[in-house]
Amino acid sequence: MSALPSFDLRRVRDRFNRAATDYDRHAAVQHEIGRRLDERFDWLKLDPRRVLDLGAGTGQMVRAMRERYPNADVVGLDLAEKMLRRLPRRRWWSPHRAAVAADMHALPFAGGSMDAVVSNFAVQWSDRPAALFGEVARVSASGAPFAFTTLGPDSLQEIRCAWGEVDSTPHVHQFLDMHDLGDALVSAMLADPVMDRETITVTYPTVDALLADLRGVGVANAQAGRATGLTGPRAWRRFREALAAQAVDGRIPLSYEIVYGLAWGTGVSPVADRAHGIVAAG
Repeated sequence: MSALPSFDLRRVRDRFNRAATDYDRHAAVQHEIGRRLDERFDWLKLDPRRVLDLGAGTGQMVRAMRERYPNADVVGLDLAEKMLRRLPRRRWWSPHRAAVAADMHALPFAGGSMDAVVSNFAVQWSDRPAALFGEVARVSASGAPFAFTTLGPDSLQEIRCAWGEVDSTPHVHQFLDMHDLGDALVSAMLADPVMDRETITVTYPTVDALLADLRGVGVANAQAGRATGLTGPRAWRRFREALAAQAVDGRIPLSYEIVYGLAWGTGVSPVADRAHGIVAAG
């Protein structure tokens, strides 16, 4: 598995904090894939006491897991604290939310404390999948499922192609394919990984509508080595023209390669257990 470019996590957090208020209005794809991920739990026989939603965002999977497992303590973790303020409260009468603001590469939970881990559209924001999956393995109890979705390498190819008409600078993140992800799960001592994929294409009437949805869900180039200057008006115009030129029957496509993963905790991990401080979002 080739090394991924590192992310500027401060930029990632800032982008998602800015997107928090309007995120759900633009997240039709994320919500649909979250619904499909939740349906996969129909196949699993579970009675979990504690469930972790990794990269919880505004809480779609927290709500889904709470509805599915009403007796479980469902905890949402995210890097962006303003996203977490939109999570549901632990109980309707409680002032506290089931929310923890933290880096998913250093989970603030004891080893073996989670009976299930779910993650929708978050793994692609990891530039260190080995560390991420090692942490999931560490906090997962033996036999706990880890079910997730992420983006595969064919995602956002229209954006990548349009920028390719402008310059050779990377403008779109690299995404791991499902085989590399499966290998990383095995290396993290998670058992019996099952991977599959599907492609979803959304179409838009205008370039502005397409870009509004991407901005609305926090998508931006967060690679640490990205060019930091402003994109000039000429380059931006060429990008928009190249994107518009991909229209079919008057609508501009945007493709997502969705990768689904399922693996199981074994009670062991390549990551040593350690104490973490918990930062809660109220």
